[in-house]
Amino acid sequence: MKTRQVDRYIGWLLGLCLASFLFVGFFLTGQALAQTQQRNLYVGCEGEDVARLQNTLNLKGYYCGPADQKFGVKTQKAVLALQQENACRVDGIVGPETRRALDAYQPRLLFEGCTGADVTRLQETLKERGYLTGDADGKFGPETRKAVLAFQKANSLEADAIVGPLTRQALAQYKETHSSVVSSRGGSEPMRYIQVLDMKATGYCPCNQCNYPWGGRPSALGLPLGRGIAAVDPTVIKLGTRLYVEGYGEAIAADTGGAIKGNRIDLCFDTHSEALDWGIQNVKVYVLPD
Repeated sequence: MKTRQVDRYIGWLLGLCLASFLFVGFFLTGQALAQTQQRNLYVGCEGEDVARLQNTLNLKGYYCGPADQKFGVKTQKAVLALQQENACRVDGIVGPETRRALDAYQPRLLFEGCTGADVTRLQETLKERGYLTGDADGKFGPETRKAVLAFQKANSLEADAIVGPLTRQALAQYKETHSSVVSSRGGSEPMRYIQVLDMKATGYCPCNQCNYPWGGRPSALGLPLGRGIAAVDPTVIKLGTRLYVEGYGEAIAADTGGAIKGNRIDLCFDTHSEALDWGIQNVKVYVLPD
C-alpha cells in the first residue's frame, strides 16, 4: 500500500515538473515569436511602433526629437549612434539585434568631469534648446554644468547639475509646436512657435549702471549676461523658455527684474549704447519649442 502511494506521489511530481517545463518553453517561444514578428524600422517608416522607438531613444539619451511616428533623418542618426556604441551592425535599420541593444542599454549619470559620446549628445540637445552656446565637444565642463542647471531650474527639477533619470525624462519631452512666419530686421524667416505674446520691451546691458547693485553677476539662471538673454516675469514666461522677439531675434528667458512685471520684457544687449538705442518698443514675443 505504501509503495503505491509513493509511486503516485512520484508520478504527481514528474507531471508537475513536465507541466512547468512546457509552460516555460511556451512562454519563451512566445516571446521570441513576438520579437521576430516586429517589423524592421528604417528611414521612411511611419506608425505607432516608430513613435515607441523614438520615445525609448529619447529616454535613453539618444535624442531624436518629438515622437512624431515618422522615421526621419534625426531618428536614423540616433539609431546609428546606438548601433556604433553597442557593437551592432551599423546600418540604421532597427531589427532584432538593435532592439536587444536598446532594451539592454542603461544610461549612466552625467555630471561635471564626464566625457564621451553621451555627453556630446547631451550638449547637442542643450544647444538645440538654447541652453548651451559652446561646442558639443563631449566634455562635461563648467559651461555644460551651467546649461544643465538652467534646464533643471526651468523644468522645476532639483538643480544639482547631474543628468539622472528625472532630468533625462524632462529632456525627452518635446512640446507641440505650430508653424508660422515671423518678422525680423532682416525680413521674414520661418519659425515654429507655441504661443505669441504682445509685450512692452526695454533694453539693458551687463554694465553696473544697468544692473545696480548686481553688476558683474550672471543672470537668474546662472547664464552670462549678453545679447540673447531676456529678463521676464516668471509668472508670465517660465525661466528657461526659448523666445523669438520681433526686431531683436532669438533669446532665452534667463533673468528677472524688479520692474519686469506682467507683459514686460527686458532685452540684454552687448553694449550700453545698443540698449539705449532700443529704447522702449511694443513687440510680439514668440514662445519657441524646447
